[in-house]
Amino acid sequence: MIPNRESDATRSNEALKSVAPQDGEGNLAWWQRQGGPAGVLLLGGTSVVDFRLRVAQSGLRNDLTPSYWSSCGLLGTDGRLLTVPLQPADISDVPRTNAVRTLSLAELDDPVRWPNIAILHFTTDDDSVIREAGRLADRRTVIDLPELLLAWLAYAWAAADADNPLLHSKGIPSAALVAAAHALVGIEVTPGLSSAASCPEAIWQAVKWWHEYYLETEQLGGGQPGRVVPTGIHGLRQRAAAIFDPADTQLTVAP
Repeated sequence: MIPNRESDATRSNEALKSVAPQDGEGNLAWWQRQGGPAGVLLLGGTSVVDFRLRVAQSGLRNDLTPSYWSSCGLLGTDGRLLTVPLQPADISDVPRTNAVRTLSLAELDDPVRWPNIAILHFTTDDDSVIREAGRLADRRTVIDLPELLLAWLAYAWAAADADNPLLHSKGIPSAALVAAAHALVGIEVTPGLSSAASCPEAIWQAVKWWHEYYLETEQLGGGQPGRVVPTGIHGLRQRAAAIFDPADTQLTVAP
């Protein structure tokens, strides 16, 4: 099992709300319909690699089902996303950029390729977190993202004897970026898990089940400027993880 601890909360966070995508609506239009907010973006994909990442996080769920999420990043109000793709466009850029890449949400618009989406908030000052994430592209001494990238590629491709990196406290690279950027402004986004083992599911669980922990921290005066009890919105088109093969004529997703 993946080492973690459970929240004492007996009810989920009411500030995490479901906003169902409209028929035929892409992720960009869904985000714009919410006002185009900045925050932590979670995505759940349907490629083979996404499927393996979703299954790898199942040990953090009581029912052992795959996570809804396979990737994440920090999204600005301009629609630009700072993230660490598991399959870089140009591997020669990885050492120079610490594997950090800027994408456009428009590149992740396809609801078949990316059926699940969420925007989460741990602070009212998302710009500061995004700035710290940008600086991590030049600060490999703070967090070595290429090391995590190699471990997860080996697992995703079933290379040699590679097993689930979360079992060895090696986080999913995109989530490690999100956690490190928040940590630099004094915010913990995975209180139930070692920060070294950050993953999208742990960030999701923090918002869903650790709201009382964040509230208590604020009441005790331990909060950082801009820090809030987490909130979020999500749209789920595919609750049960499945692979979409472009050669298929139809993708069936759960309602």
